Amino acid sequence: MSLSPSLFSVGLTFHCPQCNFTVIKNGSWFQVVSHYKCDGCGREIRITYPDKIAIFQKHAHLATTPPGSR
Repeated sequence: MSLSPSLFSVGLTFHCPQCNFTVIKNGSWFQVVSHYKCDGCGREIRITYPDKIAIFQKHAHLATTPPGSR
């Protein structure tokens, strides 16, 4: 699976692996980010490409079908 553009404007969730604090950002943010500072624990959290794939797969049910593609 790729990082579906249909999820770029959808709020996706990610849980900090250190403290489980929930981050909700648009898919476009996850597409470009490689790390961020967790608001829960203050640690620098790395988001790898496999992490991104898992996030997008988890939210695949929220994807919209582009107009005219059916």
